[in-house]
Amino acid sequence: MFIDVHGHIGAYKEISVPGKWGEVTPECLLEYMDFTTIDRAVVMPVESRDLVSKGKYFMPTKHVLEVCNKFPDRLIPFCNVDPRDEDLAEKIRRFIDLGCKGFGEHKVELRVDHPRSQEIYRVCGKLEIPLLIHIDNVCNPDVVAYDEMVKFSSTVFIAHGIGWWKEISGKVDPKVNYPSGKVEPGGRVDRILQNYPNAYGDLSAGSGYNALNRDLQFAKDFVKRNYKKLLYGTDLVNFFDKPYDFVKLLDSLRLSSPVYRAVAYKNAETLLKLG
Repeated sequence: MFIDVHGHIGAYKEISVPGKWGEVTPECLLEYMDFTTIDRAVVMPVESRDLVSKGKYFMPTKHVLEVCNKFPDRLIPFCNVDPRDEDLAEKIRRFIDLGCKGFGEHKVELRVDHPRSQEIYRVCGKLEIPLLIHIDNVCNPDVVAYDEMVKFSSTVFIAHGIGWWKEISGKVDPKVNYPSGKVEPGGRVDRILQNYPNAYGDLSAGSGYNALNRDLQFAKDFVKRNYKKLLYGTDLVNFFDKPYDFVKLLDSLRLSSPVYRAVAYKNAETLLKLG
């Protein structure tokens, strides 16, 4: 069984996202899940003003809820609001009452410790829902500040993106988004996952795949150390004809059954309170 914690749709009703994402209808998502042996998937809206202003990704929570309600046995809704919105706490509470299981994808061009984003974190902590955050060089930088956010928060954070996963190594070149070669022990990701009970990692996308695949021996030990804090996800990379086979990658690590099941679906079941 697999629960994918990082899924999206890009075309529904009046919304059609530019580029390849515009081909991802709810039906295409379900076909992708069947093809990649995913039993259930989180569907995340994105309502970032920054992305909308650049003509990039936009999908409102109301559409995600409607789609997930049509396929409740397969799709799990998250909610999203821009941190600069008015009445954001009330909006998030209303979405949770309507069935959303978490907040994300939090992807805005504000520092990760911006006061408005901190308000989002506070509300999610109070409502006891996890927040999935995208960290890169533009959206929610930087990982040092993120370390402080997690350290002093009761909110459950699920981190994703190049700004997070390249920090799996103790030696990081800030100019390289997808580093190759052996991983230097002592990386920030390892330390955060080990030290903070509210910190989790989303293995999705090229960034998560690359973090494990670049050094398989390190990856095996890393997963064994942190298996209770890691979540299977894809971000639909296989849909876009990229050579990422997450199941094959996990299989290659030869993990024990309890470790494999935790990463594949049990951790997600617990965090999202799926029963």
